[in-house]
Amino acid sequence: MVKQAEIAQGMVVRSSDGEKLGKVTRIDAGTFEIEKGFFFPKEYIVHYDEVAGVRNGEIILTQDRDRLVTARDQGRAAEGEMGDGGEIRVPLVEEEIAAGKTVREVGQVQVKKEVVTEEKQVTVPVSREVVNVERVPASGERPIAAGTMFEEESISVPVREEEVEISKRPVVKEEVRISKDVVQEQQQARATARREKAEVRTEGQVQRDDEMPAAAPEQMPMERATGTGGRRG
Repeated sequence: MVKQAEIAQGMVVRSSDGEKLGKVTRIDAGTFEIEKGFFFPKEYIVHYDEVAGVRNGEIILTQDRDRLVTARDQGRAAEGEMGDGGEIRVPLVEEEIAAGKTVREVGQVQVKKEVVTEEKQVTVPVSREVVNVERVPASGERPIAAGTMFEEESISVPVREEEVEISKRPVVKEEVRISKDVVQEQQQARATARREKAEVRTEGQVQRDDEMPAAAPEQMPMERATGTGGRRG
């Protein structure tokens, strides 16, 4: 709610939808007055709680143009001549709270892979050839070719062995699975809501229906005795 210090004479007053209503002509402790003009047949009194705020040196009210026109017409009807029981309706507004939901990011799950090099030992069976040299006396006489005697020569006998060859291939050993579950929970949200409350005041000798005393219950008429003197025979 705005304070009295924020209101000054001559300030322009507008409705909530931007319609210019007039200027401030008088300031009191709890109210201020708007000059009469096209919208108001006489000076219009505004309470401070009817002000939405002060913007760019202008006063903005909480009600729009249509509601102010309705209040103006009701004021004119109330000041007119007495008719045949016309009805004046004063709307009372109350704010309702509607709760909505928005999705926001509260965190992240990060999975980082690193390459680790380590030594592994594998035992593999291998075969190799071993040369055995044995000298034995010749048995019997063996013929020898004439062209091969007393000639120098060398004979090569290959000796073989198996070597271990290492090969590598990637194999999937495990996997990391990440899943998300939606959990329902109850959360309480609070907000302030305004509502309009009507206070009816009367001045002078005005009698209201809701203040009239309750009518006294009607009394049953007394029964009269009838007959010829009331004697029993």
